[in-house]
Amino acid sequence: MAKLRYIWMALFITMLACQQPRETHRAFYHWKQRFDPSPGENTALQKLGVTRLYVKCFDVDQQGDKAVPVAISDFRAPFPDSALLIPVVFIMNEVWQRKDSAWTHDVARRTAGLLAALCRNIPPERIPEIQLDCDWTRSTRDAYFAFLRAIRNEPFFQNRQLSAAIRLHQVKYTAGSGVPPVDKGLLMCYNMGDLRKPGDHNSIIDPETLLSYTGNNRITQYPLPLDFALPLFDWDVLFRKGQYAGLTRNMPVTDERIFRKSGDFSYTVVKDTAIANVRLHPGDVIRHEESAPGVLRKAAKQLSKQRQPGAPVIIFYHLEPGILNKYDLHELETIYSLFG
Repeated sequence: MAKLRYIWMALFITMLACQQPRETHRAFYHWKQRFDPSPGENTALQKLGVTRLYVKCFDVDQQGDKAVPVAISDFRAPFPDSALLIPVVFIMNEVWQRKDSAWTHDVARRTAGLLAALCRNIPPERIPEIQLDCDWTRSTRDAYFAFLRAIRNEPFFQNRQLSAAIRLHQVKYTAGSGVPPVDKGLLMCYNMGDLRKPGDHNSIIDPETLLSYTGNNRITQYPLPLDFALPLFDWDVLFRKGQYAGLTRNMPVTDERIFRKSGDFSYTVVKDTAIANVRLHPGDVIRHEESAPGVLRKAAKQLSKQRQPGAPVIIFYHLEPGILNKYDLHELETIYSLFG
């Protein structure tokens, strides 16, 4: 009898442990060049309990024989006191066509120097992490990884975590992609389809496609701790005569005078018209792609089942009034809580 009571007690404790919420950190990306959040944005961050802001500071692009910083951020407003700041640098893959060590060390030195200058007025303790974002390939992997090792030695990076953005294909094909020499990764759970491919699909986010990349415990088994980024944006993809013809936004696809619904995501143009300087002709197809709350919930449930031990950061991409207006804060709260 005593043994039976012990077994039931052990089962009860196990059930209680399983019911305890798992810790996560809530975050947003800020990807606009000017940092000047509206009162509505600040209120949304506060209500959602966001404690981290991943702020893109600049891009690094290849111009001639030089790696040049472009789209440098203009910080017009102070950062919220309630949030830590994580500077982000986006690096074009073309930068790593040159593979000599002097090049990678020079890019590392200049990147770290500009980051330090941009963040000079921010208390050091508010910057616990720095994130670098580059969609490296097999041919550029070694140069990019050498850059990551070099930049860790720069003064601004000392005593801070270094994270790298990880694409879905880099998790599925780890052997070919390699694992970056950083402290942790940020798994980008969006832009997972072929934007330019005709057809009735959503290239921003699709749970079945997500599962095809992350199934078989690939997230659990990835050699780095992984945070997760989910999308909060939409766009309209234009096809003409079956060919990709451009990307636009805010097409009034529900206007039946101009469009006829022809699929789950597709709308066929039925009359000549011009919208926002985009000329449309009969037979053109607009594929409206979005990050619907229901789809995000399904993706969050899939990812939560594979999350590694620890307290991952859950990041929404990105902070902008026009985007936040399309979501009820309760919907975003629900998605955050699915990881808990």
